Amino acid sequence: MTRAPNVRRRAAAGCALLTTLITVLTLTACSADDPGDSPGTTAAAPATATAATDSTTTATGTATIDGEPADAAASAISDELAASLTSAADEFGDVEVDLLLLYADHVSLIYVDPSDPGTRHRTELRDSTWSDPTRGPRLDTAPPLPLDAIDPVVVRSAIEATPALLGTDEAQLSHVSIYPDDGGRAEYLVALATGGSLGNVTFGPDGQEREVEAPR
Repeated sequence: MTRAPNVRRRAAAGCALLTTLITVLTLTACSADDPGDSPGTTAAAPATATAATDSTTTATGTATIDGEPADAAASAISDELAASLTSAADEFGDVEVDLLLLYADHVSLIYVDPSDPGTRHRTELRDSTWSDPTRGPRLDTAPPLPLDAIDPVVVRSAIEATPALLGTDEAQLSHVSIYPDDGGRAEYLVALATGGSLGNVTFGPDGQEREVEAPR
């Protein structure tokens, strides 16, 4: 794992803040020295700032996932997750999650029945139908996640943020992994393929990034 993108973003943010402060101080000094400046001159600074903001927003908004705008793709995947969680509860009852994998065409779920905590069950959801679960021993030490601990809203924001964190404007969804962290809280990993490489970003239960692994 590498956190270099985090360092770069912090450095860029610091430079942008410094530049803004210098600009504001300069404009204030000029206004004090020459009160006769025309209104058109003083209005130029806000117009420039607005243009920069619009440019940043536009650049962020151009990212695509599977050919769709990133926000639209993220919303669709979030809706798919919410439907899958409801369907899992209807099909298997009050189970807990060791691992949930979201793909473009199906969902893979490894869950634990609280009445049998030493056994894990694996199933897949395809075309609105769950496969018959297979059983195996549970070796994980972290407590599994209750279904309602998984937040589709966090998944949506995480997916939408990932292209920018990986420095890509065009990507394909590899998968979204959801599992308990060491403290038993939800952790979300978004993996995107771009230019023949795979990169991923890990997010905590609050949607804040934890780790960035650039495409390689």
